[in-house]
Amino acid sequence: MSTVTIRTKKDDLHSYVIEEYLEAYYKILNDDNRHMLPYYYYLYDIDGNGTKELLLGVEWGGHIFLDAVYTIQNGVAVQQEAYFMDTTIGPPPLLYKNGTIRVNRVDDTIIFYYYYFRFENGELKLQIMLIDDMGRYFSNKDPMKRTPITKSEFDRVKKEMEGDGQVVELDWKPLAEYGR
Repeated sequence: MSTVTIRTKKDDLHSYVIEEYLEAYYKILNDDNRHMLPYYYYLYDIDGNGTKELLLGVEWGGHIFLDAVYTIQNGVAVQQEAYFMDTTIGPPPLLYKNGTIRVNRVDDTIIFYYYYFRFENGELKLQIMLIDDMGRYFSNKDPMKRTPITKSEFDRVKKEMEGDGQVVELDWKPLAEYGR
């Protein structure tokens, strides 16, 4: 089994994150778990500040799911901890051109959950969660509390979060190709 070494560079702080991911990946990769989920990366300026964020994706079920977001803060690559995703409960997250990330979740009873994340003061934060429970609508900022809303309010907030609906086409590349 061959491994790839990433050349870290002082002026490319994301390269250190890629190196750490690959080191951890190769450390646990062996014949028993050779079918581990492959990781990918993409660089994109989500918050429009002129610096690209490092997006890490994981392949699951034939799709690549946005798994982690790293920004540069005070000269260090920092993982945005508020962002979460679970590959087993819905389709891949969407990144809208207006800087919003939508994580989709569908549960066993066909309730649709839409988690919306945006950058706020340099940090990616959950803005709101919308719920479509078979024609009953809710919103909340606290995952433990549901506030009933009308269909028109649901549609208004969804439109506010998604803007004109233009989705960024993420051109995922394998981690091993970083810097080439």
